[in-house]
Amino acid sequence: MKKQRFVVIDVETTGNSPKKGDKIIQIAAVVIENGQITERFSKYINPNKSIPVFIEQLTGITNQMVEDQPPFEAVAEEVFHLLDGAYFVAHNIHFDLGFVKHELHKAGFQLPDCEVLDTVELSRIAFPGFEGYKLTELSEELQLRHDQPHRADSDAEVTGLIFLEILEKLRRLPYPTLKQLRRLSQHFISDLTHLLDMFIYENRHTDMPGYTRFSSFSVREPEPEIERLKEDEAFLFEIENWTAGNEKALSEFMPHYEKREGQMLMMKEVAEAFANREHALIEAAPGIGKTIGYLIPAALFAKKSKKPVVISTYSTLLQQQILTKDLPIIKDMFPFSVTAAILKGQSHYLCLYKFEQVLHEEDDNYDAVLTKAQLLVWLTETNTGDVAELNLPSGGKLLWDRLAYDDQSYKRNQRDQVIGFYERAKQSAMRSDLVITNHSLLLTDEASRKKRLPDSGTFVIDEAHHFERAASEHLGKRATYIELHTKLSRIGTLKEQGLLKKMRQLFQRHSLPVDSFFEVEEWLQHIQAESDAFFSSVHSFVKRRKPKEDLNRLVFNVNKKTHDKGWPVLTDGAERLCSMLAHLQQLFEAQTALMEEHLTAMKSKNAFLADEYNRSMNDLGEYAQTLNQLFFGSDDHEAVWIEIDAKGAKNAVAIYAQPLEPGELLADQFFARKNSVVLTSATLTIENSFQFIIERLGLSDFFPRTMRIASPFSYDERMQVMIPKEIKSIQDTGQTEFIQDTARYIELMAKEQQPKILVLFTSHDMLKKVHQELKPAMSVSGIQLLAQGLTGGSPGKLMKTFKTANQAILLGTNHFWEGVDFPGDELTTVIIVRLPFRAPDHPLHAAKCELARKKGRNPFQTVSLPEAVLTFRQGVGRLLRTAGDKGTIVILDRRVKTAGYGRLFLDALPTSAISEVTDSEIEAYVAGKSE
Repeated sequence: MKKQRFVVIDVETTGNSPKKGDKIIQIAAVVIENGQITERFSKYINPNKSIPVFIEQLTGITNQMVEDQPPFEAVAEEVFHLLDGAYFVAHNIHFDLGFVKHELHKAGFQLPDCEVLDTVELSRIAFPGFEGYKLTELSEELQLRHDQPHRADSDAEVTGLIFLEILEKLRRLPYPTLKQLRRLSQHFISDLTHLLDMFIYENRHTDMPGYTRFSSFSVREPEPEIERLKEDEAFLFEIENWTAGNEKALSEFMPHYEKREGQMLMMKEVAEAFANREHALIEAAPGIGKTIGYLIPAALFAKKSKKPVVISTYSTLLQQQILTKDLPIIKDMFPFSVTAAILKGQSHYLCLYKFEQVLHEEDDNYDAVLTKAQLLVWLTETNTGDVAELNLPSGGKLLWDRLAYDDQSYKRNQRDQVIGFYERAKQSAMRSDLVITNHSLLLTDEASRKKRLPDSGTFVIDEAHHFERAASEHLGKRATYIELHTKLSRIGTLKEQGLLKKMRQLFQRHSLPVDSFFEVEEWLQHIQAESDAFFSSVHSFVKRRKPKEDLNRLVFNVNKKTHDKGWPVLTDGAERLCSMLAHLQQLFEAQTALMEEHLTAMKSKNAFLADEYNRSMNDLGEYAQTLNQLFFGSDDHEAVWIEIDAKGAKNAVAIYAQPLEPGELLADQFFARKNSVVLTSATLTIENSFQFIIERLGLSDFFPRTMRIASPFSYDERMQVMIPKEIKSIQDTGQTEFIQDTARYIELMAKEQQPKILVLFTSHDMLKKVHQELKPAMSVSGIQLLAQGLTGGSPGKLMKTFKTANQAILLGTNHFWEGVDFPGDELTTVIIVRLPFRAPDHPLHAAKCELARKKGRNPFQTVSLPEAVLTFRQGVGRLLRTAGDKGTIVILDRRVKTAGYGRLFLDALPTSAISEVTDSEIEAYVAGKSE
């Protein structure tokens, strides 16, 4: 290869656009030759203009630091010679290249004819599973020192080290993978072709161990199945005679077990529920070791019964924690093997056959090409084929929908005797003692004739406070505009390179009549126009009927339809759309008959095309059925509602239906069919009673066992709860003043040393307004201000940023009330802005209240209040997660003291250290914490 010199450049600037007069204030480079950094270059540059304050704060580069430095013209020749004959490498190449090219041109130099390499793009390809691709995130993932982020010398150094890691990763890829990357490389931002040619040449005769070839690319060889050891009869005898609670037997059986009283109680309760074939509810407070508390008896019962125990969670986070953190602990405890497997729904797994077909499609969509490159590299690493391991670009998620495993994949793999990722995961689950899954797949499996989970009568439902919600979502229905638009776009037209055009060409090649495709196209165009009009009319219908408050997400209760004169217009539109989709299905069925008769022996590429066309058309048929049920098939046992994005596109509409009492269905379709189901969570009781959750889950007729296990933490010493005396209620002051007061108390609590504050809201609109109030003060204080839906990306990314920051305030809604852990000093304060009552006009909540009223119950006492208390307990539970944690809860809602029901919220607190305080007392408390 001719060019082996790489110059990694980083610039700090006064802004984003050289064309608008922004200038370089620092330029740095590292030179890489033969895999080594051979030269370093760094200069401050006088921009001959003032550096903006936010750039000073970001980079630490001040006007004083550059005022005596030379202008760029003085170093231009040096930069030119540095780049001449080399690759130009940068992290986000367009930014650095744009500034350097502009400044060189102004100094009278042309940028050398460099090939460019963008380390953002290359790191996405080389490390497809990394959580983020900023320099700080990459340096953390690769364990590289990055001393001064946003300083050109430090950034260039770490970019150079990242680039070396990328080169090494690419160099180690197997020959078939490199060949496919080479074919895609013409669409990359980076000029990667010559480098890939070099690696291909080096690897052309190398047979790399650990990989197997699937068609035109390589995949990691499956790890050999660990042969199940025949259990020692003595150990099996011990299991048969073991009873949880016999501490002597347990310590002899598992000498490394560290006794915890609450955990022992839980193990005993779970073991007895399993043995007696009973259902059980166990509320296990933080600190008792709940997961180990059910895993040990579950593993032992699986061994005894020779049947797996299924463990279901609501969050994927907990699934991974069980597999990677908790299971290794119990495996080390036992003197025999304990096997476990995660099983998710089919759509989580890649279908290799589909990927082979899509890989060779000509595609100039950048996100699609980048995704294909990521998948090629990932397939040399993954054991699971699970999309959760990937960090795909936004457009890549659309491509994944085409690549995910489905029933057609199973049929094809059976025929070709290929063991795909999903089959592998399913086989592993069938052979395991413990199967970890999620509530959604568990409920889907119960309703499906085609079972995915192994036959088991014994279950643990963790995060059980979510089980009713998961059942409602699973048993409910949903139709959105974007979903229909995506399905129609996938089929395309006869002028676009979509499925419809390709299928017509396929019929032509087989001398089959193609007239039907012109008719299908016509109906697709009618459906697209009708759907645009229909969803736009739904959007304006909802928008006209909502209050004037500045809300973005608007909701309309469809159950009120008989009282609204505008409703018949929408039902007419829904009927027309469903009718059109039904007519399209008739045209498609005629095409299907021809395909089945004449296209049975197609080559794999054509067979894949036909499968995809069939699947897309069938999806439209299912969509029509769902839409029809939502508008014309709902009954009094479910809530139906419409949500719109008021400030978004005029057709940004979603229509939902969910059952009001999923507990009745759970009783008949789940609990009645199982030997023993243990449901556990940190929050299952209200006023020390399980009655609310028993009724909601349909467990009343099963008389389940119940147990509350208290936390070993000394909450009175470790948790302080403060209720400000001087804050007024929102009803008395109005929203504007309450928002100002909320921001003031957040600022007050932020004065402690290295504050880490989680602020919990019940309204995103209020969160947004408080964020606006806080921004000026926080930008001056240097405290990082994070807000769900406004800054920092997904809730997962926000959480990670918050955890790693020295001082930060995180404003969150629904997602942050539960299921997120901030142990140790990652969280010092939780501020609860308002008690978490559901919005009274939310259709599902309103319908549940109406049903309670019809049954002669008080809706507030039996629906609204219990739900709010459980959510409140979850929010409070974010603060203390481990034995050494300490912290403060601040409740800004005076209703806990003024309303009759406030006592339930105060009684739900795990501490008696509750005080009403003045502002000056809060200031003194914060000052005392900072000393």
